[in-house]
Amino acid sequence: MKKTSMILAAIIILLGMGALMPQADAAVEEHRPVQPPQVVQRAPLYNLGIEGRVHLNMYVDAEGKVASAQIIQSSGYPLLDAYMLAYFHAGSVTFSPALDAAGQPVPCYVRQMFSFSKGEETQIKLAEAVKQVQPKVKNYPDVKTQTVISAKLDDKGKVQETKILVSSGNEEYDTAAAELVQKKWKFSPAHDAEGKAVASGTACVIYFGYLPDPPSES
Repeated sequence: MKKTSMILAAIIILLGMGALMPQADAAVEEHRPVQPPQVVQRAPLYNLGIEGRVHLNMYVDAEGKVASAQIIQSSGYPLLDAYMLAYFHAGSVTFSPALDAAGQPVPCYVRQMFSFSKGEETQIKLAEAVKQVQPKVKNYPDVKTQTVISAKLDDKGKVQETKILVSSGNEEYDTAAAELVQKKWKFSPAHDAEGKAVASGTACVIYFGYLPDPPSES
């Protein structure tokens, strides 16, 4: 039980790195870079015990900071997708700026894939989303953003409380996202090493105006 609580607490703390950090609106690129940005600093990624690949499209500004990030292909696991968005919006990665033909720093988009393995075998079982509900894409024709939500679950997997980890930049969307997770999403309970259902925490992403591609079979 103690080990379960420590792992789940670590997940929520790490996800919380992105709390209250709204996503910047990505400006239109005015210059095509001839030298792409390079990673100069990156915080370590935490192993959640989930195997999957997350594909992201990041907008890197002229200072080399990740101003916004979107998932273009999901891992298939809401918690893993949520973790990656929180990770980047927490400023965990810094790039050297992209340069144009004149050697001037310019903003650009960067696409990257991140692969995760299960790591060491454990008897602990995390809560999983068994019912996922997203807003209809057609209801947000001029929008392409997302809100990352954390949820506290009881030992039956029922949502007890939600919190915004990464804002969409729109308070109305964030409120709608939190309510959607609270009322519509369903989770299986987490289990400790003895197989006992326990209260836990998890996180997910609510998308407005778009949906990422599903995970590839390969």
